[in-house]
Amino acid sequence: MSKSKKLKKIMLKEKQTKKLPYMSILFVVIIIAIFSSAAYIVMSRTVSQEPLDKDAIKMTITMSGFQPNVIRAKAGELVTINLINPDSSMHTDGGGVHSFKLTSGLANVNVTLQPESQKVFSFTPTQPGEYQWYCDSCCGGKENPSMVGTLIVA
Repeated sequence: MSKSKKLKKIMLKEKQTKKLPYMSILFVVIIIAIFSSAAYIVMSRTVSQEPLDKDAIKMTITMSGFQPNVIRAKAGELVTINLINPDSSMHTDGGGVHSFKLTSGLANVNVTLQPESQKVFSFTPTQPGEYQWYCDSCCGGKENPSMVGTLIVA
């Protein structure tokens, strides 16, 4: 092999070696961009869980239950609930759909809530007592102890 061919080969290797740090930097930049995008998506969904009605009772329903799971009200006074479902449609049990079902002599409320959404609804309890609500969509209904709540009317 001639000297000029050897020299060209050496110069080509040097160019490839100089490109390696740039490729590493590019790789790191791409990884940072991917993780930043994922963090933005997660944070934007968290921000969207702010209640639509700031004066309503904010209630969250997830696969682990209702928060809060006890509400106190007075007979004859309007109760307004801002129900928030942060669960995604990727849940294997019911696709993330939840509900608030209260059936008794004082009210008949049945609200179904799609994943990552919220609804505001109202009802007026008419009689004092303790009443149970529950999720009747996918969670086992009244039999699931974490998917129930109590309305205490004075």
